[in-house]
Amino acid sequence: MTTFGYRLFGFQVFRGNRRTPLNLQDCGGETYAEIAERLLKALSVGTAIGDPTDQGQAKLEESGSIGLPALRVDEVRVVDNTVRATVWAGKFGSHEKAIGDDADSDSDISDKAASNLHRVVLAFPDDDTMGILAVETIGRSCPISPLTGWMKKKSREEATQGSDEGAWWRISVEPLADEERLAEMIREGQAQKLVLVKHSVTAGRTREVRDVEITASLAVTGRMDEALKVVRGWYRRNREEAGNPDSAVSTAQGVRQLAAIVGPQVESMDLDDGWVEIQDPDGQVKRVKPNQMTEVFTYRLSEDQPVVTPAFYAAVRETALGLQPAAGVAIEWPVS
Repeated sequence: MTTFGYRLFGFQVFRGNRRTPLNLQDCGGETYAEIAERLLKALSVGTAIGDPTDQGQAKLEESGSIGLPALRVDEVRVVDNTVRATVWAGKFGSHEKAIGDDADSDSDISDKAASNLHRVVLAFPDDDTMGILAVETIGRSCPISPLTGWMKKKSREEATQGSDEGAWWRISVEPLADEERLAEMIREGQAQKLVLVKHSVTAGRTREVRDVEITASLAVTGRMDEALKVVRGWYRRNREEAGNPDSAVSTAQGVRQLAAIVGPQVESMDLDDGWVEIQDPDGQVKRVKPNQMTEVFTYRLSEDQPVVTPAFYAAVRETALGLQPAAGVAIEWPVS
């Protein structure tokens, strides 16, 4: 059963490889909304194949497209302070044949990329460095990495069309965190457990191996509440210390907290890694760690069939408005 949903990301824009985010209303005399619209339209001209890196494009030239990802933007439109697009994403050679209602209507697609259509929304503040990007998910598929990677590549290509390289723009994204959604996923996920690990070096000192692994069910009385308390603490501390990674919760601190939930005999062991492990309804296993929490957020909308676009946008808008205060983002989303 295929599930449809969306993920939300905060995005910032940088000039080239610089590390200072730009005001989204002033990127070299243009707004990034104007730049994003232009880059997305450039990605609608043909199919972007492979990874948007020099190495990825060298692999395409050497071995051909089979097995490589494909992306094409289908539609781009501007609505007030949002840029909205639909994106085809798939992989070449992932399917052999498209079959019809009779054999004569079958089509060989072994040399094509079987793709799904994902809706995308970029929302911009009036005067700030942080916007919000929503991307539709289909099952486990979310084309955020190829989309932003190809936007960066297209911007750099645009800047090098003349004899000298001009300014180009790098978009960087981070998943928006949601404390309540995180707690809900841990409570409702399948196969909830704590995993604690100790690594050791092999006798020949050639590599590190997992020496000890301890798993503990969260179904045991009290453990679920304790685990939620620990994870909420990670979230709040990391949010308060955003921009100051040295003050965030470390892996070692997180491991000690999780081990204490299991018991003193485990707490005293020399463990070096640990996480809360859950399995979502799609069967995808996710690890929640102090430095790995935001990756788990997917907001489900429907099963088997995608919702209509107005319903998709309304859900994205409602969720984003709820997350903006904690993220320090102020965006006035259009009503529709």
